Order: sequence, then C-alpha cells, then structure tokens
Amino acid sequence: MFFQKGEKLEEDLYSNSGVLLLRKGTFLTERLAAILNKYEVIRDPELDGRRIATEVPGIFHDLLYENIYREMEELQRVIQMKTTLYDAEVESMERNFRKLYKEVFATRTSILELMEHFSADEYLFKHCIHVGLIAANIGKILKLHPEKQSLLAQMGLFHDIGKFTIDPQILNKPGRLTDEEFALIKKHPEAGYRLLEKTSLDPMILKGVLMHHERLDGSGYPDGRKTIPFLVRILSVADTFDAICSNRAYRRRQPVFFAIDELMADADAGRLDREIVLPFANFLMENYWKQPITLRNGIKGSIIRIHPLHPNQPVLKSKGTRF
Repeated sequence: MFFQKGEKLEEDLYSNSGVLLLRKGTFLTERLAAILNKYEVIRDPELDGRRIATEVPGIFHDLLYENIYREMEELQRVIQMKTTLYDAEVESMERNFRKLYKEVFATRTSILELMEHFSADEYLFKHCIHVGLIAANIGKILKLHPEKQSLLAQMGLFHDIGKFTIDPQILNKPGRLTDEEFALIKKHPEAGYRLLEKTSLDPMILKGVLMHHERLDGSGYPDGRKTIPFLVRILSVADTFDAICSNRAYRRRQPVFFAIDELMADADAGRLDREIVLPFANFLMENYWKQPITLRNGIKGSIIRIHPLHPNQPVLKSKGTRF
C-alpha cells in the first residue's frame, strides 16, 4: 500500500516484532509517509492491525525515531513558555522511547550503524536519543540488571533537556563561543533539573540531568563534585562518546578510534571511570576486528590483536607487516 501526506491511519501499525509504532487515527506528515513507503506493510489479524512485513538487518526503525523526534520538537516549544514540566508533558516521549529502546535491543541493531544512519539529523534531539541507547548498551556490556539498563536509557533521553531552554543560535553557533555564552551553556544541567523536579521521573534520571558533566577528579560542572553515582558515570561516558562522534555546528564528527583515544585519556587522567571506559572501548574495538581500516597516513591494514587494557593501541597488519 502507498501512504500520503495528510492521510489518517485506519488501523494501528506495528513493527515486524510486534511493537506498536503508530496508533489508528494518526495523521501522516510528509516525512512519516516517506518512511512508511520504504517498507512493505501487510495486514496482521493477530495484531488487529497492520505491521511492517520484514526486518531490515542493521537498519533502525525510522518510524519510532521519528515519533520521538517530533515529540522533542513539541517539548522544546512547551519549554519556551514554561519553567517547570509535569508528567503529562513528558510521559508520551518517555513511553515511545521505551519502545524504541526495546526495538533496538530486540533486533540487535548496531549502535554504530544507528549513529551513522541518523548522522545528518539535528544534533540536540539526535544526541539525546543516542546517548540513551549508548548508555543502556554500556549497561548491557557491564551485565547490569535489565531494569538498570532501561533506567540508563531514560537517563540519556532526558540528560540534556536543560539545553532546550538555551537560544538555538548559541547552541548552533559555528564559531567560538564567548565567555558569556559558554557560561550560559554550562547552566543547562541546573536548568534541566528545575524543569523536571516536579515530575515523578526516577530520582536517578534527575541526578543524571544535574551531574552528567561532573568528573571524578572534580574538574566538571556545575558543582565540581568528585562523588558521582555509578549510573551517572556510565551516562557521562555515553555522552562524551556520542558528542565526539557527532557532527556539531563548530566541527565535523570524529572517527570512533579518536573517540576511544579520548575516552581512554579521560580515564587515565581520572576524569572518567576506567572500569566503565575499558569494557566499552573493548566492545567498540571488537566491531573492527579483522576489518579493513585506513590509517591517518593512508596505509590500509586490519586489526589482528586488541590488548584488553589498552584497546586504543591495537596491533595492525598491513601487507604482511605488523605495527
């Protein structure tokens, strides 16, 4: 079937794995219609609606992402008029993100492929979504309880909500920020905490909003804390990684290898938790095991050994030579 802008869905729409994507009566935007037209949609009597016919290996469900993206746009408009949020204003976004999180993990979608797939989207919204998924993935790598993994996903979704209060011209400024502008941006953790403190969100989500820029050596902000909850330390690693690997207004995204180097440097300096960075860095490097890579000097090679304590210093092989 073919979907058109302005059309109203006559039935509920589900993913291939049975996750509700869009409810009956939803009006389709041009982008939603374009997304749906990429897939075969069939009737499913068991679900009393329609579903995406097949999974596309390695590609994320655009539709769930688009749902959350639109809700973030609406939430940003609300925040421009209010200084405090309540449950009714965040619960839909939270609910859809929970579906997204479950779908990503159920289909074993690669986080790196996901980041690549949406690399051109608006940074702040995309960053919040990705940090939630990355943080949950780190929780999985560390074998945390599934409830903790789910909580990490929610922490990532809301961690930068305070930036919704900042003038987009400052957030998206292509040049160097003035001292005054940077001071304003550094207030976003406290602004986010104030926005959410009247909701019934898990208290750890609010701690993540307030403390994700704190560092273990006391060099972070807003309070220069050295005692940071473990889940917030995971959130900080996820936040740092996605920020490095994403396009920003003032610089192009950096390769995963560069991000791993930066994470390891922060761990060695005592800013980030080494017990979190090491397993995550090893996980990332395993994606490149025996895969062809190109070095900065243009030489092509492949990774043949990764040291578990120094994943940012792999052994490479190129034309019969190791280095």
